[in-house]
Amino acid sequence: MRDQHSTERRVRVLIVGGSLSGLSAAMFLAARGVECLVVEQRPGTSVHPRARLVTARSMELFRSAGIEEQVRKAGDPGPIGFVVVNTLADPHYVPTGNHVDETLEISPTGMRLCDQQQLEPLVLARAQELGAEVRFGTSFESLTQDAGGVTARLSSVGSDERWTVHCDYLLAADGIRSPVREALGIGRHGPGALGRSVSAIFDADLEPVIKGRRAMAVIVKAAGAFLFARGSSEARRWQLGFPMFEGMDSSPEGLRERTRELVRVAADSPDLDLTVHSAMAWESAALVADRFRAGRVFLVGDSAHAMPPAGGFGGNTGVQDGHNLAWKLAAVLNGTAGEELLDTYDAERRPVADFTVEETMARIGQSSAESRATVQLGYCYPSLWASVPGKDARDTVDGEAAIAENPLQPSGRPGTRAPHAVLEHEGRSISTLDLFGDDFVLLADARAEMWRTAVPGLTVRHIVGPDRNTSGQGPGCTDVHGTFLSAYGIGPRGAVLVRPDGFIGWRTTDDSATARERLGAAVLALAGRAAPGGGPR
Repeated sequence: MRDQHSTERRVRVLIVGGSLSGLSAAMFLAARGVECLVVEQRPGTSVHPRARLVTARSMELFRSAGIEEQVRKAGDPGPIGFVVVNTLADPHYVPTGNHVDETLEISPTGMRLCDQQQLEPLVLARAQELGAEVRFGTSFESLTQDAGGVTARLSSVGSDERWTVHCDYLLAADGIRSPVREALGIGRHGPGALGRSVSAIFDADLEPVIKGRRAMAVIVKAAGAFLFARGSSEARRWQLGFPMFEGMDSSPEGLRERTRELVRVAADSPDLDLTVHSAMAWESAALVADRFRAGRVFLVGDSAHAMPPAGGFGGNTGVQDGHNLAWKLAAVLNGTAGEELLDTYDAERRPVADFTVEETMARIGQSSAESRATVQLGYCYPSLWASVPGKDARDTVDGEAAIAENPLQPSGRPGTRAPHAVLEHEGRSISTLDLFGDDFVLLADARAEMWRTAVPGLTVRHIVGPDRNTSGQGPGCTDVHGTFLSAYGIGPRGAVLVRPDGFIGWRTTDDSATARERLGAAVLALAGRAAPGGGPR
């Protein structure tokens, strides 16, 4: 790459947009050794809390990138639920929904509360540490692409400087209005715009009315607003969210004054002293792009899917987009996978976005919705299940695979997230999820030695049963609670193939020569190197 002040640049992957989704994509790409450049028109990371909930799946991905503990320290353990009050002075807070993090039963991380302005700097620092370059104060102007790559024209905010980046692939993580998506002419579908709201940050001493009670969010009926705790109890910083109405003064000072009025109503304290630091209007929408790929350009995060904040799934879905795409781009760029692998990004992530938007809307309408654990850890890739050749007999049933399953009762089918099981390795406790990330991994019982050389070059991990003295079990990771075989549904002779993103690609209960041949065909197909039906390209 040329000097950063040059007007011509060359990079493998350009990411337009440096918010949570774009920075996460850069971190996951850099972790795989992919040269990438992030450009963002803002002067720095977010100064507003925006997203707060980090789902269990996102925490698992941050764990794989090496920042789980930093996120834990920067965040808040909870509580995770909402409460409803008339005013904050009410003697009783009425909880709504489930305040228990049930993902702790099936994930090594569980959920975490961490405001976006605290989370983004952690992701930025890790991305840069791994080799990603991030340039703030830079706007996207236009792009052209051909079979050889993408050329993007950029400008520096506040100056006349213009420069050009040539890249193999471009990721559009540039928000709900996405200039890149608009330039590509990609439409969107879904319920559409849902209204405008205000998010305000203020300092006030609310302890006299809250009296030590805590919640992730408080619905204050008298004020028609949501109150969120931000920062530490010592900082006494809060966020108020409320809808904008026709005729409301939308000037910065008008929004601040409205915030002061509503906070005093919420606290039932007309003379409450408070300082409003910022009040920002924003538009809520529920929309999904009609396609997530246009040639060598991919949509990630809010550019691909906009969803209201109910459930806290929006930013997390963007993090997971970047992770799904990063390993595929890395494999194609290093020559271990075929270009066709990149088609699976749209096929896998767009149905998940549709599903997540539907679940978010169900929560707004207080209609039937899947459990929080299912939306976080139970979403599936039906297209993966349908496309893998050589499936086991029980995985070739008629009909279509579901878009989600109950992760508390994992099926182990292709297209589902590989279940968490507690393992012991070299004297320390790990998760099965810690075995994934670098490449495809084949898991098998330690007694199933025949899988060790089934496919040359394939990483094989043998899991030892909980009885360390069982005859025939060799060295490997010990299945502490004896749940591995049942969770993956493979039996002592079978094996399960897991992709680098931790999703199951293939499995069998059979250790015959035919099963090993089917494994070879599955490995080729999952790397975009096999035609439908399993024949090599």
